[in-house]
Amino acid sequence: WLKLGRPTRAPLHTTMALSKLAGCAPCSKHRRAASPCAAGRRGGVQKPAIIQDSSFVSSDGAGSTTSDCETASTATPASPMPSAQPGPDFPSLAPAVVGTPKASKDQRGGRSSSPVNQAKCAVSSESNGRGWLRRLTSRRLTRSKSRREVSDAEAMQIKQLMQLMDAGQPLGNLSDFAKEYGDEAFCRRLLRKYDGNISKATEKFKHALKWREQNKELLATRQFMQGSDERVVGADLEGRPILYACLKNQMLPGSQCLDQKVVAMLQAIDNMPPSVETVAHIWDLHGMQFRISDLNPSPLIQMVQSLEGYFAERLQELIIIDMPRMALALKDAIWPLVPEKTKRKVRFMTAVQAKEYIQVKCDAEVASRIRAIMEQNRDPRISLEERKRNWLRVSECGELVPAFEQA
Repeated sequence: WLKLGRPTRAPLHTTMALSKLAGCAPCSKHRRAASPCAAGRRGGVQKPAIIQDSSFVSSDGAGSTTSDCETASTATPASPMPSAQPGPDFPSLAPAVVGTPKASKDQRGGRSSSPVNQAKCAVSSESNGRGWLRRLTSRRLTRSKSRREVSDAEAMQIKQLMQLMDAGQPLGNLSDFAKEYGDEAFCRRLLRKYDGNISKATEKFKHALKWREQNKELLATRQFMQGSDERVVGADLEGRPILYACLKNQMLPGSQCLDQKVVAMLQAIDNMPPSVETVAHIWDLHGMQFRISDLNPSPLIQMVQSLEGYFAERLQELIIIDMPRMALALKDAIWPLVPEKTKRKVRFMTAVQAKEYIQVKCDAEVASRIRAIMEQNRDPRISLEERKRNWLRVSECGELVPAFEQA
C-alpha cells in the first residue's frame, strides 16, 4: 500500500501481517542491511529511499529517507490523509506490482523480500499456526472425552460391585468387618486386574469378602505360627516394599505357613507410601528341603488364589532364585493355573543375577542388606539359631525391628 502511494487503509489481515513483519528481528536486520540508507552510511553516498510518501515527512519538512520496514513501523503522519475511494482487496495488488522493479532475493531462502510476498508468507504462516493449534486442541479434547467415558463406565462398575453388599444381595448378610474391605479402591484394583470384566470381578469380589469373614481372627490379631523367615526387608527405588523368604529356613510344611504369608503381606501393605499399591516378592529357593507334604501343590494354589482375589493387583514382581531341578515338577503342576498376566511378573534368576538386579532396583543400603541376607543363608558355618537372631524386618516407620517375637 505504501508502494502505490495509496492513502486508504489496507485490509485488516494485511495490516496485521505487515505489523508482524516489521517486528521480525531477522527480517528487519536483513532489510536494513540491504537498504540504500545503510549503503549510504557504509559508502558515504546518500541514495534516495525506496519508499517515499508525501504523507510521511520528517520534523524539518524534508522527505523521509528511512527504509520501507522502518517507515511502515515507526513513521507518523504529519497531516491528515485526504479522503479517497476504498482501494481494491489484497489479491488485486498483483497487477500493479508487476511493473515495479524486482526485489532482491533473500540470501537465506531465495525468496523475494518484497512487502507483498512477505506479507503473504506471514499470513500463510499465521493460518498454518492456527490450524496446528486447532488440531492439537481437538486431539486433547478427544483424549479427555475418552478418559471421561472410561471413568464413567468404571464408576458404574464400581457401584455395581459395591451394591452386592446391600441388604438382600448375595453379600448382604456378611459382617461389617468383611464389608469394610469392599471399598472403592479394592473394586478398582479388581477391575484393573481383570481388564474391566465385570463378571470375573464380581466372582473374585464375593470370594474375597467371604474369605475375610472366615479369617477374621487372623486378620484382626495377626497371630500365626512361625514357619519361615518371610518378612519385609526394605523397599525398591519406587517405594514398593520387598518381601524376602529363603526356603532353607522353612521349619514347617508349606500348608502351615500360609497364615504367616498373609500377615507378611499385610505388613508390607502397611509400609506402602500413598502412591504405591504393589509389593515385590523374593523367593530364595537355596537349601530347599523336600518333604512328602511339600509335593502337594494345594498350599501354593491357595496362595495364588489369594493373590488373584483378596490381594488382587498387589503383586509387582516375583523373583525366584536358584530353583532346584526337583522343584520343576511342582512348578509344572501349578504353572497352568497361573493367569498369563501373573506369569509375566515372575522372574527366574541365579543368585548372581538376583544380586545384580537388586543392585539396580534398590538403593545402596537396601541392596547391601539383601545381599548380606543371601550370603548368610548360603554360609554353611552359620546355624539356624544364629540366623534367627539376625531376622529383622522394616517396620511401618522405616525402622529395623525384630521380625518375630520368637527371634
